[in-house]
Amino acid sequence: MSPGNLDVGSATTRRAQGYLRWYPRAWRERYGEEFVAHLEAELLDRPVSLARTADIVAHGFLARLSFQRGWRVAVRSTAAIFVVGAFVIGGVELVRSWSPVIVTTGINSSGAGIAATPSQVVAFSFNFSTRSRASIHIVAVKLVPLAGFAVPKIVGVEFAARADKIGMVEGWPVHFSTSQVQRDGNMAVVPALGMTVNLARSNALWVGLRAPALHHVYAVEGLVVTYKRGELTHTFTISKQNTPDTICGESPRSFHFATWCAPESDAANLIATYLRGSPHSLAWISGEAEVIAQLALDQTYPAHRLPTIGDLRHWANRFFPTRSSDGIRVITGLNSNNVTVPEPEWRFEIDRGTTNSLVSVCTSRGQLVGSGFVGAEIRSCP
Repeated sequence: MSPGNLDVGSATTRRAQGYLRWYPRAWRERYGEEFVAHLEAELLDRPVSLARTADIVAHGFLARLSFQRGWRVAVRSTAAIFVVGAFVIGGVELVRSWSPVIVTTGINSSGAGIAATPSQVVAFSFNFSTRSRASIHIVAVKLVPLAGFAVPKIVGVEFAARADKIGMVEGWPVHFSTSQVQRDGNMAVVPALGMTVNLARSNALWVGLRAPALHHVYAVEGLVVTYKRGELTHTFTISKQNTPDTICGESPRSFHFATWCAPESDAANLIATYLRGSPHSLAWISGEAEVIAQLALDQTYPAHRLPTIGDLRHWANRFFPTRSSDGIRVITGLNSNNVTVPEPEWRFEIDRGTTNSLVSVCTSRGQLVGSGFVGAEIRSCP
């Protein structure tokens, strides 16, 4: 039966036929009677529905497109290309706006031997560069401690773009001296935590650090920055490489800073350099013994004496304790009777973590020569 022969006596039927006109003639002739009958029942049950009207209009429009023989394929192809293109462009833009920022650690000078009272705040810079000119929302920062040293307390974090030359400033919040401004230009420093900052090619995060306890040494080898771009959270790490920042907790009335803090700063630099090697390798294991022998020699040289086995065990327990992987289990002394040809004087039994076996490494003690000394070296074990 064609739609023209349907009973149009009721208002509900007339409404249903009105909706039917959204569809093309060929569709109405094929499905019109069934459509009107079904829609009449819906209209009686639910007279008003914006969602139903929108659905009928949309399906009617698509039906008209699908019943057009000549340009049906072209329209569908064009629509598909448009939709896919929109998704691709939107996806690329979304990836660009939410993707992580690639950073490169800048030149970070060491804060070796900085003395500070427990109430004093020292500002160290963590410099980095990036090709991205993105905006990032900094959520949190976390210090990367150096093994064997305490971790200072973070007081605050500030950011400056186009600032990668100044390694340390005094006081907190950050302020620059007249000579620094004349040399490097005036830089806009803004709070960083919980804030959105705009990155430049070179950037700096200044972290205010406090050494809370007297006669403790604090060393930092990096900073982990957690940030958001869009709805995604990322992290990047700024490394101090071989020059960790070191702070010695000191009393303002003390005048003995150099006697105990300078060797600690030297030890931090030596340990940081060693830790950049390949863990668990034979060279790494041998390096442990050499580092400890050298630290002991550095400590005793100001007193113009050679280290004892007690000096070595002190440093070994601090940096490579027996309970750790690659820990130094035993240090013993060897007799050295040959003065002309240096022989090994220390034997280290070191746990090689990957194989659960002990490796023996021997070193010299080092030698005092005039006003200087000859460093400790790896020797063949007898």
